[in-house]
Amino acid sequence: MRLSRSILPVGLAALTLVSCGPSTVAQCNAFADVINQAQVFKDEFETEIDSFTQQAQGAESLEDIQTAATQYIGAVDQVVGSIDGMVTNLNELDLADEQLIEYRDGYAEIISGSAQELTVAGEAMQLVADAESETDLSNVLSEFQGKANDAFTNLQTLSQDESALVNDINTYCGAETAPGESPEAAPEASPETSPDSPAAPPAE
Repeated sequence: MRLSRSILPVGLAALTLVSCGPSTVAQCNAFADVINQAQVFKDEFETEIDSFTQQAQGAESLEDIQTAATQYIGAVDQVVGSIDGMVTNLNELDLADEQLIEYRDGYAEIISGSAQELTVAGEAMQLVADAESETDLSNVLSEFQGKANDAFTNLQTLSQDESALVNDINTYCGAETAPGESPEAAPEASPETSPDSPAAPPAE
């Protein structure tokens, strides 16, 4: 039996803030610094998912499928924990600018939603990992497919919302540049990773 490729990465849109006015430049850059932290755990997640994909595509037995599913679940748990830490860091930002506070809260809400959807994807894969026989596996395929596809669709929507919000942040911080002030390059954030194909059930 083979398990089709299933990747549900969290979308992390690029944040390329330019210089803000003297009262907000530090806050804009601090915001960018927190978002840039995502590059490390995103890279780790992608590495784990690539490894999962290789194992899943080569699976020839129920045990092989369960091993791949367990690896997927572990990768999801790890990235969800990292997102939770990122939300904490966002909430701890010392922001005085009301617009940036609004953006920060909106961004935290979006990535928290991504973590929730990834958790759903992990729960769907847990159905596969818990199957004790090929018959059990066949019996959970419909539920697995439904949960995984719903999570994938919701992640796509959240990724689009995130990209739009980041554009608003970039525009706002750029518009705040004081007259005659030389732009300062803020830390450049990681590029967005688009989700790959939705989760598919094992096929004979």
